[in-house]
Amino acid sequence: MNSFPDRRAEVVMAGMGVPEKRWVGASFSSAAAGYDGVAALQREVGESLLARLRPLGLRPGRVLDLGAGTGYFTGPLVSAFPDACCLAVDIAEGMLRFLRAHRAPGGGIGLVVGDAEALPLADESVDLIFSNMAFQWCERLDAALAECRRVLRPGGRLAFSTFGEDTLGELRTAWRAVDGYSHVNAFATRHSVEQSLRAQGFSKVRVEAAIVGRGYPSVMALMKELKALGARNLTRNRPRHLLGRHTLERVAEAYGRLPGMASGVTASFEVLTALIEK
Repeated sequence: MNSFPDRRAEVVMAGMGVPEKRWVGASFSSAAAGYDGVAALQREVGESLLARLRPLGLRPGRVLDLGAGTGYFTGPLVSAFPDACCLAVDIAEGMLRFLRAHRAPGGGIGLVVGDAEALPLADESVDLIFSNMAFQWCERLDAALAECRRVLRPGGRLAFSTFGEDTLGELRTAWRAVDGYSHVNAFATRHSVEQSLRAQGFSKVRVEAAIVGRGYPSVMALMKELKALGARNLTRNRPRHLLGRHTLERVAEAYGRLPGMASGVTASFEVLTALIEK
């Protein structure tokens, strides 16, 4: 297939993956309308990542916004690289429909519903891949990184951010005090991300890690924000029953007993970022 569609705003159905991935797509599709209103951390991380690209003097012919979501950074990528053909790929069709309606009404951006672990793009067809806070939703990070290397041209750049293993550690610990189910998505370690990059043939690999703390008025406010982001519990061992009020109260009590939580609720997010060249 042609590696890039015509420069029109269109949605093309591609492989959606296994059932868990369809659940990921459905979850984020349902969150599309309100996503930008609660995605402050994602915006901050993405703006920092994009700022690292601007001084490099890159002149890519083709740019891929991988895991584009609502397209918050697709427009800035077009502005930063006006001579490039820009493609936005996301597994959530609802996100791309929002992008088409609100961020690309005049066209000029190709939209493709696709899986990062099986990109519907030709080999060596992309000069720059920008992926902000998307890789954590892949079932196999190594497969997604292999796909990035496959579609990148020699000398192409991959700039990405993702969540690390310490993300939402407090919430994970609180839930462990309540039941044996998995309530918080697992995230990769910095070391495993670096290993995956090297295993796929990337050189000069350096993944940076930073812990960001965010305050919330309550544990319920934190969980409501995660739901509004589409970042609900997507693990296989998630409970398949409704959680009662008493259970949620026990989680809040367990959270409050954690060190440093006496005066308020803080959630930690480990942010991993990298800018590497093929």
